[in-house]
Amino acid sequence: MNYNELIKLYKNNEFRKIDEQSNATKFYMLRSISKSKTLNAFCEKFSLDTDLNQILHNEDITVQHIKEFIKETFNPKTIDEIKDIERELNKLQNFDWGGSAGNNLEKNIVNNYIKKMVKYEELEEALQGNILRSVYGYTMNSWYNHWSTIMIEDIFKNSPKVLPTVDLIEKIDFFIDDIPYDLKVTYFPEELMKEKISTRLLEMYDSKSELTCLKRFAKKADIAIPNDLKGRELTICLYNLLCESVDTEAKKFIDDLNKIKKDVVNYYKNNPNELIVWLYENQGEMRFDAANRLYVVLIDSERYFDSWKLKRNMNLIKDKILSKVNEISSENKNFINFHWKKDDKQYACISEVLFIDK
Repeated sequence: MNYNELIKLYKNNEFRKIDEQSNATKFYMLRSISKSKTLNAFCEKFSLDTDLNQILHNEDITVQHIKEFIKETFNPKTIDEIKDIERELNKLQNFDWGGSAGNNLEKNIVNNYIKKMVKYEELEEALQGNILRSVYGYTMNSWYNHWSTIMIEDIFKNSPKVLPTVDLIEKIDFFIDDIPYDLKVTYFPEELMKEKISTRLLEMYDSKSELTCLKRFAKKADIAIPNDLKGRELTICLYNLLCESVDTEAKKFIDDLNKIKKDVVNYYKNNPNELIVWLYENQGEMRFDAANRLYVVLIDSERYFDSWKLKRNMNLIKDKILSKVNEISSENKNFINFHWKKDDKQYACISEVLFIDK
């Protein structure tokens, strides 16, 4: 198949059909240098026309030529540069979206303020209060996620077993043993955790809801519950307050809750492919793809809602990342099949998960 035909498969998430082609590895490598500036530099080096179809079928240009060009061209961050990023990330003390519901900042503002508030003064007051807090939280958290992910990605790319992409390429961040991977750094999914702990909470505390249980024990411990928080924010607040409480029943509940969550995490550590399938099947519709993924899942088993802090902890994650890289081999690919409800199709991919648990 030519490059244009393979690109169609690539965009349609038909990666296993690409893999069946004899020139699949070369195609992926070329894809990783396909941005005009990088491609022009490659073609100039080998006196080629910037025609990817021709380059793909040019037997004088091998996969090894492309690899050597990437290694020569890629400019990894130095240890000092990574340390500087870590130093800046350590300044963030509170990972709070500010009521902006994660990445839905615009939707939150439109639905809860613009479409609901008729009075000018009421909207102006919100701009100085809740909206400002939401914008601040969204900006700071997005900044933290962006640079911590870059820092983690560079740990991968500094491994001698990893071949990076020179530019930002959709669906490929790097290659391990010639397998293209898209890196996804995440936390243990809260929706999945809620679902899995509900049965145990109902058995032990007569409610499926973590928040309901937290409210109950906060009242028993005579803790003043903030009346301006709700949902996830209130859950985190009450969890932290109960962790600080000297009340015996509150302490026992927190210990039980932590153990229940640890049991859930341990289950998925022992059955990692189930978590991988869940992550593929529950990805955002706007960003859907079936590319090969390497998931890094960060979990603080003692303070679950503090898992975000692990993303900047290079002393914890660096060795685990490099160890995982050494385990991955093209001779032992981890194939995953998942179902995407939106188009009612089955997809096949190659995927790995690395749990980093404190």
